[in-house]
Amino acid sequence: MTMFRNLKLILWKNFILKKRKTLITVLEVLTPLLFSTIVTYLRFDSLPRKRLPVDHDTIDITSLPEFFNQFPLRNRFQLVYIPSKSETLKNIAEMVEKTFDVEFEV
Repeated sequence: MTMFRNLKLILWKNFILKKRKTLITVLEVLTPLLFSTIVTYLRFDSLPRKRLPVDHDTIDITSLPEFFNQFPLRNRFQLVYIPSKSETLKNIAEMVEKTFDVEFEV
């Protein structure tokens, strides 16, 4: 019973404080309405852009890229990081090593 009485007193106190500062109370109500109206307007005003599909040139992946041959490089390439717990990435690194005849230090 005392909980409801305390709640009633707190609500009454809050009502009195809000009644004394009417401008702030009105701003507290209107500010969220204003911002939500602005966001809604911007959302519905922006239309999705329609873009044409793009066809990219094909890339030959059976050999190393040509830029590896344009400047002097060592025959040995170093893979900087492979997560130790990922078996999939280890298998990919081994397949690349065999296919392109390069060595990776793991």
